[in-house]
Amino acid sequence: MATIKRNLTFKESSEEDPKKSRNELGSIENLSNEIFYEIFDYLDGLDICIAFSNINYRFQQLLICSSFRYKINFDFSTKREKFLNNYKHIQHQICSISFIISKKSMNKLLISFQIDRSFNNLQSIRIDNIPKDKLISLLVHLSELPCLHALNIQTTDSIEDLNQIYQLIFSLPKLKSNELYLCGCECSISIPTFDELNALISYTPNLRHLKLSHISKDESNIEDMLPMNLNNLIHLSLFTVYLNFNKVELFIEKMNSKLKILHVIAYSNQDITYLYAYRWEKLISQNFPQLKKFSLCFRESGYGRSCPIYDGEINQFISTLWIQRNLIFDIEIYEYNIYYSVRPYKYRWYNDINSSHEHPTKSTQLTIKYVYSRESPFILFNQIKRILNVTQIYHLNIEQQISNERLMQIIHLLPNLISINIYSLEFYREISFLNQGYPTTSALEHAKKIKYVYLGTASTIEDIYFLMSFCPQMEYLSVECIENMNIQLFLKDIVKEINQKHYEYLHLLCIFIKTADDQMIKQLNQTIYDEKLLLDYTIHRQSYNIYLKWK
Repeated sequence: MATIKRNLTFKESSEEDPKKSRNELGSIENLSNEIFYEIFDYLDGLDICIAFSNINYRFQQLLICSSFRYKINFDFSTKREKFLNNYKHIQHQICSISFIISKKSMNKLLISFQIDRSFNNLQSIRIDNIPKDKLISLLVHLSELPCLHALNIQTTDSIEDLNQIYQLIFSLPKLKSNELYLCGCECSISIPTFDELNALISYTPNLRHLKLSHISKDESNIEDMLPMNLNNLIHLSLFTVYLNFNKVELFIEKMNSKLKILHVIAYSNQDITYLYAYRWEKLISQNFPQLKKFSLCFRESGYGRSCPIYDGEINQFISTLWIQRNLIFDIEIYEYNIYYSVRPYKYRWYNDINSSHEHPTKSTQLTIKYVYSRESPFILFNQIKRILNVTQIYHLNIEQQISNERLMQIIHLLPNLISINIYSLEFYREISFLNQGYPTTSALEHAKKIKYVYLGTASTIEDIYFLMSFCPQMEYLSVECIENMNIQLFLKDIVKEINQKHYEYLHLLCIFIKTADDQMIKQLNQTIYDEKLLLDYTIHRQSYNIYLKWK
């Protein structure tokens, strides 16, 4: 019906202005086949089939070309009749199918639809919410597909016996990638026991990439497991909740593989051993000298009550092994959880101005992502104290609004800070440094070591003045311009404050403003000259950032 309506509209418009329509049609037909195929790559296969098949002979030939492949995305907005009425015309050209629909809709669809050998070019399948009684039947028919290399299946049904399912999956002749999500378990393979894993791996001797999630209280004895000869395995991702480090270490050693990539996420509150860097160094150096990528995330939750206090050597993740691999140790506080992470170093906001480059042993950053503002601050303070048993902190990143008093309380605990990045300060309140409990002498001394300061959102210019007075030896200040503020006045006030208070260490200012352009730079340059704010300086723009540097 839509096609007929479109043809009528085109015919009517042609009668009104035939010359104009012929010119428009001619310009479209001048496009090459390659361009149309590029366009088709962004469209759903069913939409292509319905919209273009009846236009003219040329498009019909484009769509039936033996080398052209369709990608079918069947989601909640797709009508079942639309799919069932059209897929048979193109099934031998379909290269991927994705069914992301409800369990009820999936059940209805599979009554009248089956993937079989007629889909002889199908390479990738994703099916969500497939009922367990249909899953076995589907897997049996998939063995008829000569090109299938990627399979992603999710079911919310509880399946007790997985043996037949695994056997059918691993017997698929061309399969290279498999993701099987069972009962909401987000993992590529769900393993009730390690004994079962050993049996599964026997079906995949050429396994290269393995992602495991172990979330059950498995009582199987890893010590009794037979070694797994996985000579082709190069990538292992492991998520565990209950396994202690000793078991994880033994399991990885028993794999007899040549890993190049290893990712471990451990939400095991009871075992602080995950933070003993020398254990990881020994495991890597003795078993995987060819390892190129490594990451570790260890979660400590619930105020740390169920987790023993770390009693090992401080700053363990700064040895040669970690530095050579460009790996750093970072910590994040989110609600009542502490996340300790070893990960590759990534660009930070102060890197482009730190010409001496950050020392690899002083890269550890604490991110306070979110804490409950109405909770007792001592919960946060105790979390920071637990962290300081493990490592020193050199960079502080606060991703929520914070009062200046709370900021000073935090800095009181962190004596080695080099940089602070603050999302926003709460409303400025005049604080007498002599009459209040904070900042203490320690907080003031610690703040003097801070060289780089970033303020994401300044409510008033007094927020900026506070940070300059609290961190008097800062060298670089980066701020976002207050919304609707006059940029010339804003810059003039800041520079005057710097000159009047003699902040002799501060020589670089970055202002982020969305309306920054070359004309604004000229105006600011003129303001500095007219007001005699600075003598020896440079000012330039990079995208929305305005950099002012002086001697």
